[in-house]
Amino acid sequence: MENQTQEKRFINKNFDKFKNRTDTSWKDPLAGKVFGAKWNTWFWEISVGYGENSYSSDISLKLRHVKTPDLDSIVIDYTYYSKEWMFLRNGGMIINIDGLDNIDLAPHESDTDVRDGGRIQENGFYNITKEQLKQICDAKEISVRISGGSSYFELKDKGLLKFHFMCRSFYADLYEDSSYDEWINSIIPPGSEKKGGCFIATAAMGDYNHPVVMDLRLFRDNWLLKRDWGVKFTNWYYTYGPKAANIIEKSTLLRKLTFFAIVKPLQILTKRFK
Repeated sequence: MENQTQEKRFINKNFDKFKNRTDTSWKDPLAGKVFGAKWNTWFWEISVGYGENSYSSDISLKLRHVKTPDLDSIVIDYTYYSKEWMFLRNGGMIINIDGLDNIDLAPHESDTDVRDGGRIQENGFYNITKEQLKQICDAKEISVRISGGSSYFELKDKGLLKFHFMCRSFYADLYEDSSYDEWINSIIPPGSEKKGGCFIATAAMGDYNHPVVMDLRLFRDNWLLKRDWGVKFTNWYYTYGPKAANIIEKSTLLRKLTFFAIVKPLQILTKRFK
């Protein structure tokens, strides 16, 4: 009787909406498990394994519009950092719409690398159509699973909200669609507009609600403004920042130079103070 109880404890039976089926399988209690990916200001953070063998991995997702004389496409870029290979090129992204329909996106790997200290980096993208993106934007509820050759993880909590916000704000800007404005404005942290925008970053990115600008605003609100010198710096910046932004936003060259020389290094630097 005891053996039967012990055996049932390690049986999984659940409906998988991403596969539209009920799976029954044995679960090894000692095996590592990939938990939900939670939003951590700059990326989605994934906790893997248990106890002393646990570690965290990071993944960034960004929407991008690619347009050339021969191509007009939307892609979701991914960059995965970890101590273990995920082999994302052998998996895919599945977005479940309102618990009913699935959007399956195949991965396209651009490159992989091993950084100093053995940190692995996998880069690639998923192609997504305008119709699929609109379907995600119109959904009342979404779920997102990203799989690789070795395992999978799902976006959770604020991480899921962040993805939905990213899709709706990107679609609204790209196609000048105001359908989601009320929802988007309700997600922006209260008081953000009153405190002013990140003028130079906004000018460089061309969008007040761009994910990079959002990250810098969060850093300002959650870290910089909690320090006396940070308040003084912010007040100085609000005095001179708008003038510089007015000049930058009128030049494509200045916008690119500002991004690579100021905005991107600043975003990387702020990760050390999260």
